[in-house]
Amino acid sequence: MAVDSRPGAAWRRAGLSRPGHAAGALCEPLFPRLTPSPGCGAGPRRTGGPNARAGSSSGRRRGGAGGVRRRLTRLPRRLLFRPHLALLLFGSLSLISGWLWFGTGLFLGNGSGLAVFGLSLAATLVAALALLRRRLQLGGLLLLLVATVVVPTLALIALRWKTGAPILMHDGAYQTEEAMRLLLSGLDPYGVDYTTSSMRLWHWYVNTPIDPSLYHYVYPPAVFLLPLPAYALAQWVGVPFDVRLIDLMVEVVAAVAILKLPWRWEWRYLVLAALFLDPFFYLAQGRNDVLFLAPVLLGVLAWERDRPLLASLAFGAAAAFKPFAVFFLPLVALLLWRRSRAERWSTPRRLSVLAGLVLPGMVTIVPFFLWNPAAYWADTVSFVSGGDPHRYPIQGYGFSEILLLLKIIPSPSAYFPFSILQVLAALPALAFGIRRVVARPALATALCWATASLALFLFFSRFVNDNYLAALLFLAVLAGATRRGARGSGQKADRAITTGSAAAA
Repeated sequence: MAVDSRPGAAWRRAGLSRPGHAAGALCEPLFPRLTPSPGCGAGPRRTGGPNARAGSSSGRRRGGAGGVRRRLTRLPRRLLFRPHLALLLFGSLSLISGWLWFGTGLFLGNGSGLAVFGLSLAATLVAALALLRRRLQLGGLLLLLVATVVVPTLALIALRWKTGAPILMHDGAYQTEEAMRLLLSGLDPYGVDYTTSSMRLWHWYVNTPIDPSLYHYVYPPAVFLLPLPAYALAQWVGVPFDVRLIDLMVEVVAAVAILKLPWRWEWRYLVLAALFLDPFFYLAQGRNDVLFLAPVLLGVLAWERDRPLLASLAFGAAAAFKPFAVFFLPLVALLLWRRSRAERWSTPRRLSVLAGLVLPGMVTIVPFFLWNPAAYWADTVSFVSGGDPHRYPIQGYGFSEILLLLKIIPSPSAYFPFSILQVLAALPALAFGIRRVVARPALATALCWATASLALFLFFSRFVNDNYLAALLFLAVLAGATRRGARGSGQKADRAITTGSAAAA
């Protein structure tokens, strides 16, 4: 290419020889790929020269270091909230648990046990293939949940109906059936010596010292009131009943609630996996954590769908099924109060929505407390806190086990004031959580700090079972997914609170 150095035409010379009159005319590159870095080049709108280049380089070095630090900080969160990692972690644990409980043939026999485990293994491969091919990811996971949760549960129920023995049935589930039987006979399920019932013949209590749990029923009334109509109908018709059938229905409701959340499929995938693939929930054996986790999910769904009254009732129902959810109530109440002021609710509506947080507990607990206050308090509070003579033994994965190993507490049945430690640990966290909700009024913030308060409360409790850790992990995943889902969908309820607060300010 030759360069013409001859003088230009007179009618073009002015524009070409005086580029200052066309400042910035050549600042835009012809091709985006050739865009100069900031600080390069000269012109009225940028700084040129070697000093500018040096400053730009040092700025890039500082920004690069900060960027690396930010990426390293975000790395754990990015890794934890990945469907592939969730399937790898929970799917592997579920397969190991399935092999130990079913694949070995110890309880179901070699044929049935291997069939149940083989179905779970095949479904895991299908779910992994669906993730790798990026098609029907949720469908593959649902197939895995059926193979991992529904099939083993039905197999254990069928084994019980065939043999008459509640093999691999959780003692709490079996005791709930006894509580329903007592209630239909006109007796209070609380304050009863369950050693005189068929609980004494439960397979893990045979040929062992009498377990202190046989003297108390530790669950709130909602746990046996929910399956009571189905149990009464089965008794009237004369067909066998198993409380795990009701648990399966609740699990279906929880799964549908997760699928209905207006989030990206990745976040729903994580929540489904954390709830149904974690083997420490022991869903097939009938542990009842899903009874309070399902209402929490319904509360999140109602909040996302802009149904504050339903959200309030759902969180209230969660607390009625298990006291763990009590930590959610003050933070959700604060959210509802802030929203009522932002949207200028009427006083009757405000009171009715806030009342939904306590109404389920009052309706289910108060009648049985008034029936026999001392018995109800002894079963649900004194026994688990260690104030009852037949106190719950120290065990698990918390601070109490550390004290027991260090011989600070002489024996698992000894008394220790864990309640004081629980209050001293949980209340400051809850108070700080209230401050955070005031500063950032969002449901994810409430879920996060309620879970943190519950974790501290359980750590300093008398016992920490493995399903408690599973519940904490699930609630943490739910809080993180709620935060990410709110960013993606623009939560209307949270946005209304923030907008209303800004307008009021």
